Amino acid sequence: MEYPKLPISNENGKKPAVYLTVDELIQLFGSVIESKLKDFKPTPLPLTINEEHLNYSQAVAFLKISKPTFAKLRRDGSIKGTKVGLRRVLFSRSSLESYLLSNHEK
Repeated sequence: MEYPKLPISNENGKKPAVYLTVDELIQLFGSVIESKLKDFKPTPLPLTINEEHLNYSQAVAFLKISKPTFAKLRRDGSIKGTKVGLRRVLFSRSSLESYLLSNHEK
C-alpha cells in the first residue's frame, strides 16, 4: 500500500520543510528512539526501597522478644509491616530500630 507523503513543518509552522512517507516517518522515529535508548542511564532506586526487610521470625529475633509479644505489638499498632502477597508480611529493619529507640528507657 502506498502512503502519501506527509508534510513536516518547520519551526514557524508555515511551510513544509520535508515530506515523508509513513514508512519513512516510522523509520525516523525508530532510529531516534533507538539512539536515545542507547544513551539511557537508569537512575538508581532510592535507598528506602533497597532497605533490608525481615520476615516475622527474623523480626522477633531482631527485637529479642517472644512471638506472642510481637503479635501483641502488631495488634496494638506499635509495629507496622508491609503485606507481600496473601499472607507474608515484611518488617523494615529501620522501623524496628525506630520502635526500639522510641521505647528505650532513660
